[in-house]
Parts: sequence; structure tokens; C-alpha cells
Amino acid sequence: MSWNEERSRERIRRFIDTVPQGDIIVEDFVEFAKRSRTIKAEAGLEVLSAREALMHIPHNRAISTHGVHVYANLMRFNDVLVDAGRETEASHRRALEFLHAHYAACDALVAEFDLQRVDFHGSRLHAVALTPEGRENEPERIRKGIAFAAAFQELVDKLGDEYPQFATPVRIGLDSGPAVAIDGGKSGEHEPLFVGSPANHAAKLASGDEPGLFVSERLNRVREPNAGFYQGPRPFATHAALEVLDEYVGRRPIFEAGSGLEVALTATRRVISEDKAGATTSFSFHYHSPPLKTIEFIKLPPSNAVRMPMASVFADVDGFTAYIDRAIARGQIAEAVANLHVIRAEMAAVVRDDFAGRKIRFIGDCVHAVIADGSATAVNAVDTVRLAVMTAGGIRSSFDLCRRMLPGIDELGIAIGIDFGETPVCRLGLRGEGSVRAATSRATCISEAEQQRCDGSETAVGERALAAGPAVVRQVFGADRKVRNLNYANAGMLMGTLAAPHAAPRAAEPLRAHEVERTMRAHAR
Repeated sequence: MSWNEERSRERIRRFIDTVPQGDIIVEDFVEFAKRSRTIKAEAGLEVLSAREALMHIPHNRAISTHGVHVYANLMRFNDVLVDAGRETEASHRRALEFLHAHYAACDALVAEFDLQRVDFHGSRLHAVALTPEGRENEPERIRKGIAFAAAFQELVDKLGDEYPQFATPVRIGLDSGPAVAIDGGKSGEHEPLFVGSPANHAAKLASGDEPGLFVSERLNRVREPNAGFYQGPRPFATHAALEVLDEYVGRRPIFEAGSGLEVALTATRRVISEDKAGATTSFSFHYHSPPLKTIEFIKLPPSNAVRMPMASVFADVDGFTAYIDRAIARGQIAEAVANLHVIRAEMAAVVRDDFAGRKIRFIGDCVHAVIADGSATAVNAVDTVRLAVMTAGGIRSSFDLCRRMLPGIDELGIAIGIDFGETPVCRLGLRGEGSVRAATSRATCISEAEQQRCDGSETAVGERALAAGPAVVRQVFGADRKVRNLNYANAGMLMGTLAAPHAAPRAAEPLRAHEVERTMRAHAR
């Protein structure tokens, strides 16, 4: 398993030819939804709602949208993951039940409010209000977004009352504005992905230690034009959010119930009664013989989940949100979307074809993947961490090729995080296409956090990956567990020339990042 420059270059050329910039059609959401409904009606098929149309975006389309993005963070999830500080089979089962319950219940509420569910990723839920369409209706979409957020809070509280193991505080972030929707997968893994600052900013607002509903400056300004100077993210008062919810629901006879609270409870009870919201779902685990690229999510319902040690890798395109915002402002969406398709396709190909790993999902411009090396009966932790580092090097080398072969992305970088640990993998939430691919553990959470502390030239590893890997990884990454410019050639050279016993000598000093770069320059000579 290895990366090869010529093979990567040929793949990138093929990806460029598969979705050339000239073939990308940029279409406004209103027109796209109208055209989708017309096509279905003329074919005598069931007409899709506006939000359902986004589940079937052609690969050569980029849909310009103007919506309210809602990110909700289930804040207790990290506590659910562990028992007395340790991850166990029981704690993983409980964590998956926790997510399964909230995913299914949230989907029911999304349908009530006619929102578009974008993604569930671990403890974070992302939805967007796109209707009523038109920029002139932004205040109404904002009311819908706030009403949904308040209803979701009520839903989570009620779920926790009826099933205490699911109780959790929630932090919700909202932003409004233009973004681009594209298709996020293939072969039964289709889902809309939104790129642009509203989704990114809502996600940041949802991160923090204080529960509540937090709105962006833009959203606050549109909602209250004369509210005065914006003083940063502050909790939206609960009573005010519930007033918006009750007012919103009261004007819409499509809802079955007469109050905001009842809307949330109706959706929750429906999920509990029909699907049990995970409370009685049976989670059974099995070992999957490496390589992980052979994992088929369609065969992984909760009753047949994978659970085993593996490395988790997050690779995020640094600077992409600002890049897509500039593309929207300059009318260069087609070029930006074509570039994104190529970059993501190549990152996924590196994981799958070069290192036999499994892509879990794309999260905007980020790819999450898992990797394992071992036998039919056991994972070799040392070899797995080494393989994950080599995979990260391959991703960076491929990204460097993309920067040379694609127009306008010179200023972008790639930030990569790695960790290792026991991780369950399965599908969660609603059945069929509505289910969610999940790989959720402390290793996945920490690898994402490691990626987030990197800039576009850095790769970082978590403490458990550092401890589980070969001594050379500890030497290379050092005390701060972070290295700059670790491409495939550098990673391969370091893994080969700094070989050491699996257990590092206690007195050994870690090799600092500047020493790594000096060593690489010396070997290059």
C-alpha cells in the first residue's frame, strides 16, 4: 500500500475530465426545485418537495442557495462515550443508542418544519431552512430557523425526560446567507453538502461550553434592523425563542398541534412509538478483517455494527470557506465546485486505493476516513498508526499536485489530524437512504480536534496514536504532536531512516518539528 505521484497525477487528470468546469451548471435553488418538480410531474412520478429535490443533485450541478443554517451540538455526547474514563463495548453501545435516538427524532422534526437535513456528524446536527424561497423572504426563514431550534431544544428535553440515558444540554448556532449546495457522494451515499460561510459560522457558534441558542451578527441584524451594535454571540433568551416558535406554529395550520411545545412532542412521540428512537434498538458488534476499504455500510445496521481498533484521519481544506465566498461574489462558482469535486475525489482515492482505508463521509471540504492494518483476527496498532501517517503524507502530496494542476487554489492548504482507538462503525437514524454513516469514538473526536489545531501545512496526532505507534512517530511528532509539510516522500523517508524499537527509550528526546525539517533537507541532499 503506497502513494505514487504518476498514479495520483493520472487520477487527478481523470477527475478533471469527469467533471470539467465547463460542464458545471450553476442553478438557483428556486429554479432547480421548480424544474425538478416539473420533471417528476411530467413523468407521472411523485412530486418531490423543494427540500427533497436537494437529495438528488446531479453531479454536474451547483445549486446557489440563500438559507438559514442551524447547527445543534449535543453537549453530553463525550460523557456518554466513556465508562469511568474508559471506552467499553457497553459505552459505545450507549453512545450509538444516544445518537440513533436523536438522529431519528431530529429527522422527524425536520420534516415537520420542511427544513433540509444536511448532515449528522457525531454529536452535531446540521439542517437548513430554504423556504419560503427568495431573498426577500429571509426574515421569514430566520423565524422558521429560530422556531425549529427552539422546538429541537424542547424535543431533546422531552426525549431526556422519557429516556434519561438520552438527556443532554444542547448548544445551537444559526447563521443566514448565500451558500452552494452540491452532491456529497455516490453509490447509495448521496446527500447534499453546503459550502460557504453561513454553514461554517453556524458550526462555530454551536461550539462552546455554554448551552443555548446563539445567532450570528447577520441573522440578528436582519431580524432586528434597529437592534444596535452587535456585541458578539450571546444566548438567545429561551422565552423569546419559544415565543417565536409559538407564533410561527400558530400561523401554520399544516401542523397537527396548536403550540410550539406540542409540535416537538408530536414528532418525538411518533419516533418513539414507531421506531423506539433507539431505546430498544439492538446494537451488536463484530470484527472486520482489514483492510477497511471492504466495509459496506449498507450491510451495517445497528444489529451488525463493526467495532475494532482503527486509526481515524480528518483532512480539511484550509481556507476553503473564504475561497468559496469569493467565488460566489465573483461569479466563479463553477470553477470552485469543479475544483472541490476533484480535490475530494482524489483525497478519497488516496484513502481507498493507495492505503485500503474507508472514507466515512465528506463534511463540506473535509474528508473523514478510517484505516487499519492487521490480520483476520487482530489489528496491529503499531502498523496501523504508521499506515495512518503514511496516508496523511499521501493526502498532502496529492493535494500539492491538485494545487499545481487546478486553477485558483494556490492559497489553499490541507490540515490533517490523526488518532487511534477502538471505534464502532455502522448506519444510524432513519432506515434506507435517510440513514447516516457513522464512525464515532474518542479517536474520531480527537482526530477532528487535532485537525482543527493545524494550519494548512500541518499534520497532528492524538496522544493515543502517539503512544500506540512506533517510536519513530513519537520522535517525529515530538511533544507538541505536530509536524509541518509532512508529505508522502518525507513521511516515507522518516519512517524508514529513523527506525527504532516499538518501545521508545525512556530517556530519548522527541525530535522537534524544526529538527524533522532539517533532517529532511539533509537527506534530500
